[in-house]
Amino acid sequence: MNYYLGIDGGGTKTKVCVIDEHENILFIGASGPTSIDTVDREKTLENIMLALTNFYTQHEHPYFQAIFAGIGGIVFESDYDEVQNLLRNLNGVDDQTIVIARNDMENALYSGLCFDEGMTLICGTGMVAYGKDKFNKFHKSGGWGFKEGDLGSGYDLGFKALRHVIKAYDGRLEKNEFSIEVAKMIGLQKPTDFVNIMNERYLDRTWIAQLAPLVTKHANQGNLYAKKIVDEATDELALSVHSVYNHLSIEEPTLVIVGSLGNSKGYFMERLNQKIRNIDKKIKIIEPVIDPAHAAALMAKRLRKC
Repeated sequence: MNYYLGIDGGGTKTKVCVIDEHENILFIGASGPTSIDTVDREKTLENIMLALTNFYTQHEHPYFQAIFAGIGGIVFESDYDEVQNLLRNLNGVDDQTIVIARNDMENALYSGLCFDEGMTLICGTGMVAYGKDKFNKFHKSGGWGFKEGDLGSGYDLGFKALRHVIKAYDGRLEKNEFSIEVAKMIGLQKPTDFVNIMNERYLDRTWIAQLAPLVTKHANQGNLYAKKIVDEATDELALSVHSVYNHLSIEEPTLVIVGSLGNSKGYFMERLNQKIRNIDKKIKIIEPVIDPAHAAALMAKRLRKC
């Protein structure tokens, strides 16, 4: 039997999906990170193999007709080639197997079943807007890493929450329920604590991003400072979507919003959706229809028909 393998690899976890000729899901597996800006290439391959371990146990001599891998951290053409060469070491791959590796933002787009054209906005710990049209034109906006700011992301919200809390605790602003809860979460009791906290955590993107739910919670409760942070973030996200929209020719625009922050109910989602509709009221905003790894497997099958 011929199989098609989809891989969705990020900085925290990796998911694989195997389908057959009839697009039936035969196997789903998971493992650790494979994002090439998070782990080295050997670890990337190791974790993909680990995710497929039980599949290989169940299928002694599998053969993959095609593989589509959306892997975090892939940016340059050289990254495509390097990861594709890595994937050729998998059991079930030969010279006839079609192997394509791209950034995981493509999986996000396909999770909305937008295989031919559409846009996606990934908004979780990080952010990126991406899209393609039927003329085979692609465009990416944002998503240049947390050192640039990842404006509109969970990291961005968390970092601004940190700025707010120190202002409240050194007297530039009055303390409120928002600043008090942020302080409790990060272990801040007095202003001088902030120095050690930031020295230890300044480059910990995930830790900073975990403060984002406090921002959205207090924005929903009407806190003016939290609402301002959300307003600034959704401005940036809409700006990235607008950039993608302007660079492509999409007849019936659909935007797939992926990520816990982007789909956060309440003030954040309301403001984001409003600003996106201000770009073009025809934009259809949806959540993922299928899992990104499943979407990657379906894309692998499409590759065989091309």
